[in-house]
This record gives sequence, structure tokens and C-alpha cells, in this order.
Amino acid sequence: MRSTADLRAIESTLQDPTGRGLVLSGPPGVGRSRLLRAAASAARSAGYPVELISATHAAASVPLGALAHLLPDDPAEAPRWHPFRLVAQRLRGPDANRPAMLAVDDAHALDDASAALVHHLAVHRAALVVATVREGTPAPDAVAALWKDELARRVDVRPLPDETVDELVRHAVDGEVCGPARIVLRRLAAGNPRYLREVVCSARAGGALRIEGGIWQWYGGLCGDGYLGELVAERLRGCDPAGRVVVEQVALGEPLPLALLENDPGLVEVERAGLLTVVSDGRRSMVRLAEPVHGEVLRAGLGPVRARAAYRTLAARLSATPMRRDEDLLRMATWQVAAGTPTDPVVALPAARAAVRRFDLDLAERLARAAVTGPYPEGVTAALLLAEILRWQGRARESLALLPDRPGDADSLRVAVGRAGALYWGLGRRAEALAALRPVAVHPGTASVRAMMLLFDGRCQEALDTARPVCEIEQLPADLRLWAHTAAVLAAANLGHPDLALRLAERGLDLAATATDQVLLGAAHLHVARTGALLLAGRLGPARSAADEGYRRAAEVGEPGLVASWAGLRGVIGQVRGDLVAAASALREAVALGERSDPVGLCGYHLAVLAGVLAQSGELDRAGAALAAADAAAPPVHPLYAPQIELNRARLAAAAGELTPAARGALRAAAMAAEAGQHCLEAFALYDAARYGAAGQVAGRLDELAGAIGTELVAGYADVARGLAGSWSVEDAAALEDAAARLERLDALLAAAHAAMAASRAYGRAGRHRDASRTRDLALTLDLRCRGTGAPWRAVGDATALTPREHEIALLAADRVSSGDIALRLSLSVRTVNNHLHRAYVKLGISGRAQLAAVLRQQR
Repeated sequence: MRSTADLRAIESTLQDPTGRGLVLSGPPGVGRSRLLRAAASAARSAGYPVELISATHAAASVPLGALAHLLPDDPAEAPRWHPFRLVAQRLRGPDANRPAMLAVDDAHALDDASAALVHHLAVHRAALVVATVREGTPAPDAVAALWKDELARRVDVRPLPDETVDELVRHAVDGEVCGPARIVLRRLAAGNPRYLREVVCSARAGGALRIEGGIWQWYGGLCGDGYLGELVAERLRGCDPAGRVVVEQVALGEPLPLALLENDPGLVEVERAGLLTVVSDGRRSMVRLAEPVHGEVLRAGLGPVRARAAYRTLAARLSATPMRRDEDLLRMATWQVAAGTPTDPVVALPAARAAVRRFDLDLAERLARAAVTGPYPEGVTAALLLAEILRWQGRARESLALLPDRPGDADSLRVAVGRAGALYWGLGRRAEALAALRPVAVHPGTASVRAMMLLFDGRCQEALDTARPVCEIEQLPADLRLWAHTAAVLAAANLGHPDLALRLAERGLDLAATATDQVLLGAAHLHVARTGALLLAGRLGPARSAADEGYRRAAEVGEPGLVASWAGLRGVIGQVRGDLVAAASALREAVALGERSDPVGLCGYHLAVLAGVLAQSGELDRAGAALAAADAAAPPVHPLYAPQIELNRARLAAAAGELTPAARGALRAAAMAAEAGQHCLEAFALYDAARYGAAGQVAGRLDELAGAIGTELVAGYADVARGLAGSWSVEDAAALEDAAARLERLDALLAAAHAAMAASRAYGRAGRHRDASRTRDLALTLDLRCRGTGAPWRAVGDATALTPREHEIALLAADRVSSGDIALRLSLSVRTVNNHLHRAYVKLGISGRAQLAAVLRQQR
């Protein structure tokens, strides 16, 4: 798959009346040869004869070796004084206006005589010359003259863009690929199709890339054998032993400060060979391997003895420098652990904290374990840090095992908080978690944890009241204050105070920016909370952008639990917006990664939302399976999410055509949300109840919530409920159409499509058939912007979309009249009856006769 620009260059060359050729330049593996073959195929389709030549260094040892097949077999047949003329005549063929295409692969490897012949053919327009050359490799003068003399246009074939790499990977594995795996594969391939193919094959064969939970995930440990290893070995073949040492050191430690390598004798050689790249990092120059995949293969291929020796060398060199930067400390500790040398806890402990701040929890665990063996107090502090790391990796039982039963006074708060967190979020043992906090309950630092527990218990007002005072206690560690901000933001947003929630989020993020050395994980989760507040505030565009950015950063880090949190939030935002395709994909990823690491106990919640999305998409069997899995989740879903579970259960009932049970379920979800103080979610649930036939019951309450919450989204939902509760007059239809426009502006596309569909029904009942058709088309357009889910039809069961004949047959089928009897009554063939029924099912968004009666009854 190539870029449009590359393909356009081929097309314009074939259409150029001047006969100007094309030279494709690029690094090895970028796809020059494949693009040349595409050009040859396009030329044949356009009527050009094609001669394909592959230049090699072996053929270059013989003059005209690459083009020997174009020369006469019997030298006596050719004019001895001008062999070029005979080749030119042969290539012109019968059509003097359309010479052959001469496609030369690796023209930089041509011998001088062959290069001169190719140049001659281009000068005299005896052939349309299309050639490839390797970037950075000297080409014969005659070949270089092709673009210098403007006989051919030179196009640099650039690496594949990320989107194309992702698409190729999906095609290769025939499935969805999680974000961290996509990031790794992009980095290793660097847009090179050859490397991408071999990395994917090697990763699948060695288990570095494997499917778990229906999603392809990256587990690391890429093997360096097979053809991938051969490609890297070929690239490094010219290195002498000194150069090889430099390349291996960079592979193990990249990015490396250039100062650590400047005295190596092989440095200049490998730089000249294009194996290294030097980038600026402030005042420091850093060295990386030019091809990321080289480092992965080299690290996999190095034996432990050689690798440890290289790490010891790097650590010794770094220790001789001032080590002024935080990352220097992290490098030192990492290299000491990898070298198997004793690690100073004074170095390892702050390095572990630095790794935690980067959310590199695997590295943080290794460094904390190295520091645990140190003397008091570093060893005890490292053990507590390790317990926290394990908890955030979803390993609650291991975390609890590290916490002492009788900690000293200095550690009592941290031990209590750690134990409570592991019990509550990791194991779902709420009573024991609260009991763990009692011995230190007088300490204000426990209020952050209690506020989070109150929030997840669905006690939003208590959570807000508990968290807000802690936000202001400057004497507390910044991380504890950030957890208080996180609890306060989510509580305020759920309570229907979106402006307050966003103000608290900004203040917390300001705190995180000014206290970076004290912050471990609190800032990352505050960003998640702020994005959730944007969603509940109805600011779907900013929420979507923030979620995409948060997910991108989390995927680059690769920590499964963090990625799952962002993926799940993207899925919820997609559900509210109506992009059900993107929502389902994000939620499947959240569930798969949550099965791998679920430190906050969100997997069951994500399963329930996925069930609702699948139901809205018409995938009822899969929706039912997801909901059953959510109900059986361990630990069970937090009470905070219970109303959403019930609401998505109602969506499944609605998708099955059971609108009365669906309305009851949505009303039940609204009552649960109201009792917990989750007024934004209450509004969402009441809106769904209105669509399922309970508009008259909920319109008044939705108006109250719209006034209290003050967001445009809830106001739009209230407009829809009011219109649905009306008498289906022209005025109601116009109000629903206005609501559709409002919701569309808010990026709530699916809700807008529902409103437009309802407006179409109202216009139809009022006899305004032209307006009914116009608003039905609007609903269809909005549905297509939701990627054509058909959800508006499934949700409202729009019988006005049926033709008179379809409606007549549908009514009979709903009364359990067989297709044969319908055919006899209406003098039609059974096949025609079944065709009409199929079209009715599609328009109504149902799957069979069992749902017809409920949908048609709703329209009466």
C-alpha cells in the first residue's frame, strides 16, 4: 500500500507526452521495488510493452550484463559500431509513438556500460525509463544524469504513514490490534514495509505478539532469528569489531548521551555507515540507532555474559559524569540491575520513583526490588513503594503480602492507605478496606482514600464533601492532594456541577505541574477524571479530543491498566456521541487489557457498556454474552456504575424490540442514579426512557435537570422528551427537528438522528409527508456520520419509513399470519411477501417477526 502521491507520480509519468521518465529513490525495504512493479503493471494496462530489469552487483561485473537479454543472440546480426541503436529499435516496437517502458530495479548497481545505455535510451526517447535507486548509495554518472538533466523526475519514496502501517498490521493478523502493540510495531518498522512484514511474522512466531481476549497484544521479547535477523545482520556486516561494540552499546542503552561514546574507536565508522543518528536533547546530544528494529534484534541476540559486560561498561562511564539529570539516575540504576552488580538503594529508590512517574511499572518493579534489600529506612521505603507498584499492576494479593502488620509510626499512614487500596479496588473487600484505615483515621491524608471509596460506592455528595477540604491542605504530600482532587472532580461532575468539576481539575493539574518530584500516579488519573467531567458536562468534542490524547500517551507508555482506563473512556464517549463502531472497538480493547491488568476494578463496567453498544449496533447475542460476563465480574462492578449497568441492560431490551421492559429499565436506572446523586447520569437515563415510550413520565423531570445542571446536552435531551410527550402535532415535529439540530451541534450525532427520526414520524402523522421525508433523510445522513449503524431505526421502530405495501404485510405478519396465507390474501407470490418483509425488517432495525408486534404497537 503506497501513498496517493506515489501513485499519482506513476500515473503522471505514463500520461506525460514528453516521455519524461521516473526515478524512485528510497532506503532499503521502503517499497521501491514493489512500486516499480506497480508502475510496470499500470504501463501494461495502458498498452505499453514493458521490459523489466533487475540490476545486481554480480551482473555489473560484465559490461552490459543487466541488459544482455536485449542484445542480439548472434553478434553478426548487430552493427558492431552501434549496439545501442539496435536496442533502441527493439524497444520502440511497432508503435513509434508508444515505446516500451524500461523498468530498472536498483539502477545504482548498473555497470557503466548498462548505465550509459539506459541514459541513451532516455535521451533519445527510445524508451520510457522508470528506475529505482537506493538512497545514500552512489549511482553511476549516467544514472544520476537522468534526474540532473531532467530526463526523469526523481521521487523520494517515503516511509509508510502510521495509518497505513496500522491497516497493514490489521490485515496481516486479521483482527484488532491494541494501541500499545500498534505503537511498538510502528516504532520498529519505522514505515519500512519489509521490516514491518518481518517484525510481525517474527513477533507472532515467538509470542511477542499474540491474541488475548480477542485483541492482538504486545508482550515483548521479539526474537532476532529468521529472515528478520538476516536483514539486520546484512546491514551490520560491514562493521569491524570496534564498530560492532558501539552498535551493541547503543542498542542496550539508547538513547545514550554522546559523551559516553566519544572515545570509542568505532563511533565514527558506524556513524559514517548510517547506523546511528544523533539528536539534540536540550544541551545534550543523544545517540540512537538509525533503525529501531536493529536495537530490538541486537538485544534479543546478545548473550547474557556479553550483555552484562556492556551494561557494566556503560554504568562505569556514566558514574564518571556529574549525573545532573533525573534520567541519569534512572539510567544508572537500570544498567546496574541489568549488569547484575550490587545496586545502591540510594540510587535505585529514586530511580524507581522516576519510573513510576513515567508509568513504566515493569521497570519500576525491577528497581524497587533491587532497593528492597537495602538498609533501613531505604529498604522499608522501597518495600512500600513496591507494594504500591504491584497494586497498580493489578496484583493486589502480592501487594498485601509486602505490607507489614505492625508498621512503625513513620510508615503507618502509607501502610494503611496501601492496604485499603489493595483490599477495596483490587479484591472488592470494602468492609476490610475501611477497617484498614481506622487506626490512622485522624490523619487528614486518609480523607483522600476515603473520598475515592465513597465515590466508587456511589455516595457522590459525601465524596465531594470529604475531598474538597483535603485539596487545600498544603502540608500534605502532593500525590494525596491529587487523589482528593480526582475524587472531587468526579463527584462534582456526577452530581451535576460540571463547572465546579472542571475548575477543580484545573487547580489539581496546576498542583501537579508545580510538584512533579512529589507526584507518582495521581496526575495521570486526574487527567482521566477531567475527561470524564467533560463528558458529563456534555462537551463531547473536547472530551473526545482529551480522551484520544490521553489514550495516545498511555499507549506509548504501554501500561495495560492505564491504557484500559483511557480506552474504556473513549468507548463511553463514543457511545454518547453515537460512533458505535469506534466505541465497540475501544471497549473491546479496554476489556482485553483489563483482563491482563485491572487495578481499579473497571473490567466489569467496561463489559456492561460494551453490551449496550453492541445492543445499539444490533448484535444482540454478543451483547447478551457481554452483559452476562459483566454480571459475573470479579471483583464485582462498583456501585458507582450500577445505574449505567441497568441503563445498558435496558438498551439490550430495546434492541430486542421489548420497549416496555426497556422503558422500565431506563426508569429504574434513573431512579438509582438520582438516589446516588448522579444527576447527569439520571438525565441520560431519563432521555432513553423517553425514547422507549415513557416521555410523558420523564419530560417534566428532564426539564428540571436541564435547569439545574445547565448543560446544553441535557437541555437537548429535555427538548426531545418534551417533543415525544406531545400530541405529535406539527409544532412537536418542528421542536424535535430543532432539537436534532442542537444535538448535532453538540456532536451527539446518534441522539440527533433519533430526534430527526422522531420528527419524521410526527410530520408523517400530521400529513406533512414532504417534511417527513426530509427529516427522515436527515436522520439517515446523521446515521451515516455514525458509520451507518441503523440505530435510529432500531431505537424508535419507525413504521412511517415503510411503504404502504410493506406496512400492510408487516401488520399481517405481526398478527402471526404466515407468508403463504399473506400471499393468498394479497394475490402475491410467497417470494414477494418475504422480500417485502425483509425490507421492513431492515427499515425497522429488527431481525424477525417476533419483534414486529412490539414495534408496530409502539407506533399506534
